[in-house]
Amino acid sequence: MSGAPSDGAPRASAVALIGFMGAGKSAVGRLVAKRLKVPFIDTDALIEEREGPIAEIFAVRGEQVFRGIERDVVVAVLEAALREPCVVALGGGAVLSGDVREALERLPDVAWLAAPAEVLWARAAARGGRPLARDEQAFRRLLDERNDLYRRVASAEVLNDGSRPLAAVAAEVAALAAPGARRPARAAVAREVAALAADGGADGAVDGESHRAPGPGEDRG
Repeated sequence: MSGAPSDGAPRASAVALIGFMGAGKSAVGRLVAKRLKVPFIDTDALIEEREGPIAEIFAVRGEQVFRGIERDVVVAVLEAALREPCVVALGGGAVLSGDVREALERLPDVAWLAAPAEVLWARAAARGGRPLARDEQAFRRLLDERNDLYRRVASAEVLNDGSRPLAAVAAEVAALAAPGARRPARAAVAREVAALAADGGADGAVDGESHRAPGPGEDRG
């Protein structure tokens, strides 16, 4: 990986971005990496470089084969991130793998980019070409299923719903991994999120990007 500081200054920690398709992980990740002066890795883009278009893998080889490829690529990238800090954007379904979840739990910072279902659907539908974004009701069901997994492995939740500039979202995420940042215990964060959800008040801590669809190479899910 290139792009890490070489002047002996304190280094940022690795940070992983998780969340559903349309959450803006790749767009935010690039800005976070620029702020932290570390490399950016998009695991979906890495898979496509090695195996071809994800939509084609789904269509020809099936989702099960894709998930196996995704698991291997993501785990390898996350293990490397422990040695060489970087910002990693994961595909929306990567957390389905227990191996990936275990690898995420070893990272100090895992930011869950979240947004309301209608915002995520609008972005994903506008982008097009996503195998799992063809039916809105199925999309919403899948989001509900995955939210528990995102919550389980995240050290912070960032609401990226379009209510503030993308740069502000990136600044919030970058602050988590900046040298010297104080980090609450992940278990404590999970308990707080669960308590807020039980009270009906878990609407996220910070805001997010515009309602535009993610650009090429972003959040295939």
